[in-house]
Amino acid sequence: MPRIAEESIERVAAACDIVEIIGGYFPLKRAGTSWRALCPFHREKSPSFHVSPQKQAYYCFGCGAGGSLFKFVMEYERVDFATAVRRLAQKAGVTIVEEQSAPGDDHRRELRGRLLELHKVAADWFHANLLRSPAGAAARDYLKSREINSEIAKNWHLGYAPDSRDALLKHARAAGFKDHELRASGLFHGGEDKPLADRFRQRLMFPIRNDYGEVIAFSGRVLPPSEDPAKYVNSPETPLFTKGRALYGLDKARRPLADAGLAIVCEGQLDLIRVFESGLQNVVAPQGTAFTPAQARLLKRYAETVVLCFDSDRAGRTAVERSLPILLAAGFGVRVAPLPAGEDPDSLIRKNGAESFRALVDNAPDYFDFALDEAASAGKLDNASSKAALIRKLAGFASNLPDAVARESLAARLGPRLALSPKAFIDAIPDKPAANEPEEISEDEPPATAEPDQTIRLLIHASLVSSETRQWLAAQDTSILAGRPGLPLLQKCLGASFDPAEPAATQAFLAAQSPEAQSILAALLMERAPTEPVAIARDTLRSLSRRQLEARRNALTARLRQAGLPPAEVARLQAEVVDIMQEISQVSGSH
Repeated sequence: MPRIAEESIERVAAACDIVEIIGGYFPLKRAGTSWRALCPFHREKSPSFHVSPQKQAYYCFGCGAGGSLFKFVMEYERVDFATAVRRLAQKAGVTIVEEQSAPGDDHRRELRGRLLELHKVAADWFHANLLRSPAGAAARDYLKSREINSEIAKNWHLGYAPDSRDALLKHARAAGFKDHELRASGLFHGGEDKPLADRFRQRLMFPIRNDYGEVIAFSGRVLPPSEDPAKYVNSPETPLFTKGRALYGLDKARRPLADAGLAIVCEGQLDLIRVFESGLQNVVAPQGTAFTPAQARLLKRYAETVVLCFDSDRAGRTAVERSLPILLAAGFGVRVAPLPAGEDPDSLIRKNGAESFRALVDNAPDYFDFALDEAASAGKLDNASSKAALIRKLAGFASNLPDAVARESLAARLGPRLALSPKAFIDAIPDKPAANEPEEISEDEPPATAEPDQTIRLLIHASLVSSETRQWLAAQDTSILAGRPGLPLLQKCLGASFDPAEPAATQAFLAAQSPEAQSILAALLMERAPTEPVAIARDTLRSLSRRQLEARRNALTARLRQAGLPPAEVARLQAEVVDIMQEISQVSGSH
């Protein structure tokens, strides 16, 4: 499959006016130099969705959606980038040039498309089996016992896999799918030297969808009288599906999550379906019990707070503590809804009604308060060794908080309950959080862009609006910025060559970035442009250099105050302080 040439993308961007195109989907109203509307990506009562004709970009100040016109069409019409470019080219009457793609790209794109088709065919077949086939009676009876009616089953496209080695295999082959596609799908056992056979047999089937609603995998729950010890069987990882990157129910929950700013997290599919159908639609479930960094990044697009509703058994508590560091590091506020012993969200709602579960969610305490309440109930705060172990545990989790302000606020809140000074709690926090298990990153899907800190935001903004600033920054030693969130995005800006005075060129640059990066860049473009961007960039780097030098000087001075240092060591430290003072003077006086 050919790739659209970059020159064609820029010509399409130049030929399309973002206000005219977006205004063709829904009405926009002028607001000063920009246009605004109710955001199409989340529900709101006051318009926070802004479109800038000068910057040819859009941004929602409510949910953070933003980027180029290409991204808007992709998100609004749920199409890929190439389709968005072609549709806009057709509207603008622009002929696009398509180039030969890199080796292997055509095959991967074609295979992905075929696998999506196959998963849709399989989902429809499983669903028809559940609704109509005699063999699906056991699955229908099971759903009836769980108070899942046919309307709910249709809403979630639930299905049934019959107890057969090759029923789906025959259906897929009859639909025209080749064996190499069947092997790559994860729907079948077998390989090059083994015959293919259905992976899912005698199971209630839950389609797993990406956030655009495409079926990418399945989870199958065993049904009696099967003696299979595996209660659930999930699709293996495939070109479509990576377990740690999908959230069940997100395709339905995107807008409710953005409206609420809060995500209810359940363990399993049936729990999620029950919660959603009871009226609490801001709910998702990880594929397993604990969150991965990729899932946390995905969810962070829609919510700021998470309420964990895992089972109250040992496995559920373990899942809470495995998820906590990842969610805290992603910037979430994490609360825990303690379920009664032996209950899960599904059983609780069926037994006591939706309001009882809603009350649990509404009153869910912050994790740290929850842990202290549990420890107090168990008498652990009265035992010195148990209390010390609890402090170490909580301090370890606190090390994942993203900044010093959050840690100090937590210490001030927990200190009185622990009969501990805030400083003592801060001192107990490890310098670095415990490393999470390494996460596999697909070469075709780069990790999401980290939110830049204020310093990096200033530099990115200056480089976006001024080619001179971009060229000056690119020539500087930016090692002083190492490790700062958002640095890779700044480096991409510094490596670009677009002219800020040409909106089409800026839009083409935006379109080449990840969705997360586009939102960050669009938000900056909506801000007032700095009047002296080169001076801002120069002053920012100079201030950083000075602060780092002052920190080194202060550390050396503190070392000099220690008693008993050998004279040679004192002389060496004093000379180093003098050198640093000279560097500080040079940095402070540089222009």
